[in-house]
Amino acid sequence: MLKASLPRQQSKMDTKLKQLAPLYDPKQYSTSSQPLTMKIKFKLVPLLIALSISPLSFAQDMDDDSDQMIDMNSNNLDELLRKIESEDDGDDDLPTAKPKPKAHSKFLSTYGAKQSLRFKLNKDAFIDGYFDEGIGAQDNPYKKPTSKFTGGVAGNFLFKGYTFSGVLDLKRNYIGTFNDWDEVLDKTYSLAVARKIKLNNQWTVAPSIRQTVIDSDQKTRNLRKTDLTLPFSYALDKVWTIKALTVGYSTQTFTNRVEEQTDRTWTVSSGVAYKWSDKTTLDVTVSREQRYSNKSSVEYEKTTIMPKLEYKLSPTSSVGFGLGYVTHSNSTEQFSRWLLAPKVQLRWDM
Repeated sequence: MLKASLPRQQSKMDTKLKQLAPLYDPKQYSTSSQPLTMKIKFKLVPLLIALSISPLSFAQDMDDDSDQMIDMNSNNLDELLRKIESEDDGDDDLPTAKPKPKAHSKFLSTYGAKQSLRFKLNKDAFIDGYFDEGIGAQDNPYKKPTSKFTGGVAGNFLFKGYTFSGVLDLKRNYIGTFNDWDEVLDKTYSLAVARKIKLNNQWTVAPSIRQTVIDSDQKTRNLRKTDLTLPFSYALDKVWTIKALTVGYSTQTFTNRVEEQTDRTWTVSSGVAYKWSDKTTLDVTVSREQRYSNKSSVEYEKTTIMPKLEYKLSPTSSVGFGLGYVTHSNSTEQFSRWLLAPKVQLRWDM
């Protein structure tokens, strides 16, 4: 139907233009006895009728560029209409507008679950065998959340007020929720020593130091790490504890990279803990973390406000729920998100 009507309208248009040719002849204006305005008025009527019959044909006839002509042999009406829309656009030289990026969720969520079996050697020493699963998106909210599965053995030994501990574990990392293993196994070895010192009846400080080595199947993950922590707390009464100040410092060096990467991270935090009942504790912590590195792309600043509610299922097991707010920035991005952090810890003593 479209193929048949357009050529007929083209033929009628050609005839109308021939009839109207005298309108553009200057001689007729000088020899005619009729007023010029009257001639133009009556001669414009058929022109307007012709334009109303086929504006598309008229536009094609006046277009000198044959490449812009519509292919009338097309059998696909949808294709034809798309061509018409594209040729009538007139904005070909304008940059194409980029689609708006998909809005990211206002929430980050992390989940942790640890199950352990404790073997008591004596009142000052024990060994734990454990499994630890974790899901988190805090490091980078613009990618799939990472998840991990860790199994290991940890030992603690108390000697003259010092607590010595050691850990050996194997960790598998996943992209997504335990469904895409990166086929890399990380082996972690760590040794630590800590001591709890009562400065008086209310003030306590518990400094600690930990040395960690990670040996990975992916050699660029291999690192040595040292963590120092110095927390001060003040027991206001039997239910309120002021976590006055905790200062932490860590340094880690990746040992198998072309350019040996060394990161240094400072952490400062403060908070308060309220013992709601024998089984329920409310804890609120504000922390500031900043990393420096000889590789600028991994440097970042992070501020976290995290209230947590913990409920004891038994003397050795608990469930916790945290809902806080985190602000993170580095050299390429900056974001702020609500952080949802449930955690379960189950332990059985032998």
